[in-house]
Amino acid sequence: MLMASICSVKAQAPPHAAAKSVTGHYRLTKEEFRNRIDVQQLAGGKIKFYLLALWVSYNNPENIHNGELQGIVALGKRVAIYDQDDCKLKFEFFSNRVRVTQLNDAGCGFGANVTAAGTYRKLDGKKPKFDF
Repeated sequence: MLMASICSVKAQAPPHAAAKSVTGHYRLTKEEFRNRIDVQQLAGGKIKFYLLALWVSYNNPENIHNGELQGIVALGKRVAIYDQDDCKLKFEFFSNRVRVTQLNDAGCGFGANVTAAGTYRKLDGKKPKFDF
């Protein structure tokens, strides 16, 4: 009598495995919003980022309002908080996207109708070039 047993095991990363880098270029393309975030993960649990947020009018595509933000902030458990002046943003990183939440109504000094909030798709894992 011949018996066979088949067992499938789902591969899991060991608990101590390093998380995938958040470095890369991210884009949000949603109706009138055309935003981008460039991120570089730094040593010491920090990220360097540049955010460009655009609002394009439905009625006149030449009417564009914008906002820019850049900085270096701590990254812990794949979450970073930017909190400076009247601007507070939360960045939550996932394997192929980042969700940005504006935590106050100040608008971060952006133009009318401009927001950084949304889920941005990761385009690549390349190191961005920054001017700061």
